[in-house]
Amino acid sequence: MADESLRVVEFYSGIGGMHFALKGCGFAGEVNAALEINTTANQVYQLNFADTKLLQKNIEGITVKELDRLSADVFLMSPPCQPFTRVGLQGASSDPRSRSFLHILELLPQLSKVPDYILMENVKGFETSDTREYFLETLNTCGYNYQEFLLSPVQFGIPNSRLRYYLLAKRRPLRFCFPTRNEIMESFPDMYLHAENRCHCQCSGCGNDPMTTGYEVDVDDHKQSSATECTVEMNQRLPHNPACSKCFRTRNERCSEVLAMESSSQVYELKNCRRIGDYLENSNDDNYFEEFLLPEKVLCKFALLLDIVNPQSERSCCFTKAYGHYAEGTGSVLKMANIDDSDIFRRYQDLTDDKQKAELLSILKLRYFTPREVANLHGFPFEFRFPSSLSIKQQYRLLGNSLNVLLVSELLNCLFHAP
Repeated sequence: MADESLRVVEFYSGIGGMHFALKGCGFAGEVNAALEINTTANQVYQLNFADTKLLQKNIEGITVKELDRLSADVFLMSPPCQPFTRVGLQGASSDPRSRSFLHILELLPQLSKVPDYILMENVKGFETSDTREYFLETLNTCGYNYQEFLLSPVQFGIPNSRLRYYLLAKRRPLRFCFPTRNEIMESFPDMYLHAENRCHCQCSGCGNDPMTTGYEVDVDDHKQSSATECTVEMNQRLPHNPACSKCFRTRNERCSEVLAMESSSQVYELKNCRRIGDYLENSNDDNYFEEFLLPEKVLCKFALLLDIVNPQSERSCCFTKAYGHYAEGTGSVLKMANIDDSDIFRRYQDLTDDKQKAELLSILKLRYFTPREVANLHGFPFEFRFPSSLSIKQQYRLLGNSLNVLLVSELLNCLFHAP
């Protein structure tokens, strides 16, 4: 790869997950244009990337001439997932929400400046769609080498399940730094496990110790930095920064080993997975978390459907855009009380009065993860902010439609790395 900074176009830019992933990878790149039609997402993007050219427009309306003018080296894409989700109609290419992505594929062979690199992310289910077949056909026509993946953050020691489809493509004669396969890879290529003589005492990215687990968000230092933005200042007492991609990479080098699987495939076995507590906000003010406590209706009607974790847990379920609105299948909830809940749930099942049920379960201090905590689990850096005008519900919806920044950052390293 050339030493100069890569010119990047970010399609479906959302709240900037791809942009943060680009900033966190080990290669220089600049987003010359971001395209997103969602006005709420664009508020977040503009707050975090004020100097980036953000085009609020329907991608279906973009022309070959406009794309050529951007002269992109890299396309980053996270098209709408609704046509491919298991709970949806699975209309794939026949779903109107696929039109914008199909439009990009139509334009790609017509460009006078075809990008050298492409990264595309979508939900599990895309890999069985006719849209994927058209995507691969277009890549072959345009002369790309490519590799498909199904990966989840849990494979990288991040305690959150978010299985997603990824595709990396490099235009020939560029080659990947790992052996590609025709089938979808379900493990990450062995790129960073054989670093020699590296000093692990200080991260060059953030100056912290990457081998120390845990960080805290100190909400007592939560401040409004202007009328239009809010941020959470991070407590610096604990040195490890899970939102720093260099810390993340170093920990995986140190805490992983390669196991031989069938044929030549390789997977990570993480020896030191992080715990949920490493990603939680910290406050001396008990009232701060009150608005996130589960309401009485949820406690008395849906308690047995909840996925409950605690700060010592090393897993959590995927957070969807309906988190905080629907109880089942939208993400884990957190038990803050440090007590055994088995006897409480046995007593709960014997009760018939809803008020008594809610009072019994209130002992457990069950609450939703805060938007900042969800962002932490998704790998968004400390400086990521939401506008103060956005409601909690809006923040959950935007995070539910986003991606894991650290995982994508590592895929970008994989994509840009020369053999």
